[in-house]
Amino acid sequence: MVYRAIHRADEPLNYFLQQSDEGPHLRVADIVVRASQDARKIFSRLIRIATNSHWSHSALLYLLNDPPQGFDNIFLVEAMTKGVRVASWRNEVTPPERFTVGIRRLPLDWYAESPRDVSKRDENDVDDVHGIAYLRHVRGLALDQINELYNHNTVDELCALYLERIAKRHNIPMVPEIAEDLANFFKSRDESVLRFVCSGLVQYSFFETLRRRIINDMAVPAHHESAISNIANLHRVIFRPDPEGIITNYVQQVQSGRLDIAAPVPGEVLDLLKTTIPADINNSSNLEWRYIIRRGWVWEIDQAPDGYKPQSDDEAAVLALMEPEHLS
Repeated sequence: MVYRAIHRADEPLNYFLQQSDEGPHLRVADIVVRASQDARKIFSRLIRIATNSHWSHSALLYLLNDPPQGFDNIFLVEAMTKGVRVASWRNEVTPPERFTVGIRRLPLDWYAESPRDVSKRDENDVDDVHGIAYLRHVRGLALDQINELYNHNTVDELCALYLERIAKRHNIPMVPEIAEDLANFFKSRDESVLRFVCSGLVQYSFFETLRRRIINDMAVPAHHESAISNIANLHRVIFRPDPEGIITNYVQQVQSGRLDIAAPVPGEVLDLLKTTIPADINNSSNLEWRYIIRRGWVWEIDQAPDGYKPQSDDEAAVLALMEPEHLS
């Protein structure tokens, strides 16, 4: 697919604030990826180096501005090495020389709404798009992790899991086994709390929300059809590679009745979700690009005809940020 980048604004703060009835530029549960030059973000920097990615962080759009309701700002929910927090949009995009920001969105043309979801949508509300109940549930579940604070065990465990993932990709002898043993050791020291770093929280929130909505719909006979359809599409909310077919196997077990979807999620599935990295968000074909903010300029991403060439060096630089990254 060919894309073009359209220059929309020279500053990102006011452009994304809802000012009229034309509809918001952003949507709840949009995924924000960010490239930061802040040397203090050591763990994010290590992820960038380990994965050869220019993206170092990701977050979920939590709340759009709504002046009549008293909200004059945009907020995100994000996982940092010290815990999950709500952050101001301003802190994500300024100063412009420090941050490059990308915004990706999950298409929901495949998502089967339950009759209850359909009945609750307001056709006169531009925010009430197809699947909005699911998206609001995603951001709520992410926020629900806000009290699950991190400790050194969590960082150690994730480092071991990342090492295992990279070693398997490059077929480095013995390292995958050692890393897996380290990960299991760290997990055994504290199994009571589910913790994440950045993209892991994003990935888990989309997966776990869909799973919970399926569970709820399975309990209502009138909702069975939507539940069955969404089980078959569970892979559409996975944003990272799954070379071992872990999600495919999980879905097959649920569909065959060998595994109850309401049962605890298997450990290998959780490990897959937790070790999602910003480069995965960049590469995922399950997400669509909406905007990129580079050097303070806002660019809207749109599909272009075959043979399209960037109209400027700036547009070419923006489009280069969207190219698939090769993890290393």
